[in-house]
Amino acid sequence: MSETNKVNVTITFGLLRIEFSGSPEEVVRQFNQFVQQQLPQYDLAQKISSNFSLNDLMISFSNFIRITPEGARIWSTDLSDKEIISLQLIAAKIEYLLGKKASLSLSLQEIQSSTGLNSKSISSRISELVKANHVERESSEKGVTYKMTTLGIEWLRQQLQKKSKT
Repeated sequence: MSETNKVNVTITFGLLRIEFSGSPEEVVRQFNQFVQQQLPQYDLAQKISSNFSLNDLMISFSNFIRITPEGARIWSTDLSDKEIISLQLIAAKIEYLLGKKASLSLSLQEIQSSTGLNSKSISSRISELVKANHVERESSEKGVTYKMTTLGIEWLRQQLQKKSKT
């Protein structure tokens, strides 16, 4: 087949990108096969995937977090210590994704200074959050830090939604 009779098609669907090349009949056949086989699997993968983008985080937690010149702060007082700590860790992730912070993890001292909570209460609540897989503990040469997990973000999102309905 000459290059002048050849059809080239590129399809982009979300993060998926595929190219077809050949005669018009071949390209139509390849396209139909692709749609029948791949798109249902891709849609299913999208349904079971969970990853919170910066936009998702800002929409989900905008009623509770503010980015101030002093750093991210929790903007609500009607919360449990666990929720405040979790929100502060999410705020750190938001700052990191915005390029305002070098790390998305916080030390116990950073959590204490930004929330004003009692350090013993923070240690106890962090321990509970780690045990529930809502927070991940990281050790490095700089010491121990903590960050929210995807499971923890979803847990907190649901907790705060329940509170806003009552």
